[in-house]
Amino acid sequence: MKCLLQSSNRVALSFCIRPAISAAVFLGDGDKDVGIADKRFALVRDTFTMLLPVLGTWVGTILAFYFSRENFAEAAKQTANLVKQLSPEQKLEQIPVVEAMISLEDMTTVKYTLSKPEDKVKLWEDIVEGVFNKYDKNRLPILDDAGRVKYVIHRSIIDKFIAEKAISGDTDAKSLSLSDMIASDNYGQVAAAFGAVGKTTKLIAVKQQIDGNPNCSDVFVTEDGTKNSRAVGWITNVIVAEKAKL
Repeated sequence: MKCLLQSSNRVALSFCIRPAISAAVFLGDGDKDVGIADKRFALVRDTFTMLLPVLGTWVGTILAFYFSRENFAEAAKQTANLVKQLSPEQKLEQIPVVEAMISLEDMTTVKYTLSKPEDKVKLWEDIVEGVFNKYDKNRLPILDDAGRVKYVIHRSIIDKFIAEKAISGDTDAKSLSLSDMIASDNYGQVAAAFGAVGKTTKLIAVKQQIDGNPNCSDVFVTEDGTKNSRAVGWITNVIVAEKAKL
């Protein structure tokens, strides 16, 4: 800033000195006619009178520009510091769910839409091999043909269920279906323990639903904010934790 002002001062001085030198040469060129000299002096004086306001405005504009730029930078810095001082909950209160969600309307989002009865959906073949292993995922929303979420299946839950059945020897693990797991009270409750919010909700509401249910790790953004309408977005507990970081 100091260097810029010094540079501006040098330009301003040269702007004044050059006309002064020219005026001195102009007035002192050896002409002894007093009347002509007076006229020339008056001309130079009038020229300076016209130039000084312009010069003053120019210097003032330069100073205002650099000082205002510094003030803006300082204000931006103060704003950033205030944001850092917000609590995790205060940060989440400012973030709309539509800005944080995974779009279920995006073709690249991995989800499973039921196209056959649940007792025909094989856990190992259709879910584990067909989705988790194929796409390297560890949780999966299962939707009906209307786009409503019915379950959220986590890889750890399926693995545990299949392992329990395999150890008990009651049935062939690869023959287990989605309906078999849902029919089990504990696993069925976990699969259906997701939340729902509307599209105008803030992220703090998602955190409250996750915190309020120990089995809930996923919340869906739906058309009317309930589980009974089409889902447009998906927010996981991992997303909430990331957005809440200071």
